[in-house]
Amino acid sequence: MNISPILAFLSGVLVTLVGALVAHVLTRRRERQRIVEERRFQIYMKLMELHGTYFWFTTAEVHKKPVSDEIRLKCRDLSWQIADMLRTADEVEDLEDILDVLMGPGFPTAVARYDAMSKLIDRLGDRVNPRYAKKIREISAANLAKIGAGRESNAPGATWVI
Repeated sequence: MNISPILAFLSGVLVTLVGALVAHVLTRRRERQRIVEERRFQIYMKLMELHGTYFWFTTAEVHKKPVSDEIRLKCRDLSWQIADMLRTADEVEDLEDILDVLMGPGFPTAVARYDAMSKLIDRLGDRVNPRYAKKIREISAANLAKIGAGRESNAPGATWVI
């Protein structure tokens, strides 16, 4: 009995199995990375929305006026939406920092929390989409300058501050 054809057949089967296993592992890893990137982007966008809304807390603090219930509820709702996203996205690098900014007691003022949120958004933005993050910072600075001069933006997507 000649062992060469049997050995060749078994080698072929083994190589095929190893190839299939490697392809499966790489596909799963790529899919997992895609999901992490999607979650990171969703969290980033929600944080930007919260940041724009939280601006009213800083304004109220500076003017020593209360924040409207509508703004307070919107910020609370956005914070819990982000926290829920983080619960299912343990891979997001800044998870602890995001939760601290959302709910932590370590910020003495609304301005301090707002600034920490800005820095966090910048870090996330550089991972999510660096070109987008750079451009949105430029737009935000221009909008702030315009608002500081007492004028409003006529851009359809403009917010007070991003």
